[in-house]
Amino acid sequence: MKTFQSMFLAIALLLLASLAASAQTYNAVADFSPTSNPNGAWSYGYLTAPETSLILYTATENQNCITGMSFWGLYLGSCSLLPVVGKNDTTGTVCWATDCVPPNYLVTSPGYEGQLNVVRWTAPESGIYQLSGAVMGTDYVYPTSTDFHVRLNGNLLFSTAVDSYDIPTTFGRTQALRAGDTLDFVTDWGSNHNAYGDGTGFRALIAKVAD
Repeated sequence: MKTFQSMFLAIALLLLASLAASAQTYNAVADFSPTSNPNGAWSYGYLTAPETSLILYTATENQNCITGMSFWGLYLGSCSLLPVVGKNDTTGTVCWATDCVPPNYLVTSPGYEGQLNVVRWTAPESGIYQLSGAVMGTDYVYPTSTDFHVRLNGNLLFSTAVDSYDIPTTFGRTQALRAGDTLDFVTDWGSNHNAYGDGTGFRALIAKVAD
């Protein structure tokens, strides 16, 4: 009997491991592309105000201005994008100006006129999804002074003020989603209403766990 139970348990564990391995996962950092927008389930853009339509970024910088960094953003001039979202393409922390970005975070910033930076994930199919992630300030001088939100089809799921440097705040939940639902990771300019020193890093992992 013990042998049978042990075999059954081993088979069950192997089946669970197989299902976990085959589950579709989406990683905001690892999936980032500086050459395609939209990029699979991900898209990068900004809002001129809350509740407005997403405007996709068309300007990109890929290693041209800051070695080790790739960006999508609103073009303001040569090597100047804001609002902006960027990825550290190296295996170490990249620093420039007053920001330091580790390789496991995207960096975002709102615009000078209050534009909200948005990284959007669109559910490719219906199911139960597990969301996990973290957000922190990346500006070590000012420090960062933004608000960060996670919104499902425009409805608030999570919100926090980001007013420190390199101190992550985690977020996560399990959520039933329909194909076409959107999760927006939004960075706005916070209570001081300016975009100076507003580097905000976040990471997010979305995994389908059930139909």
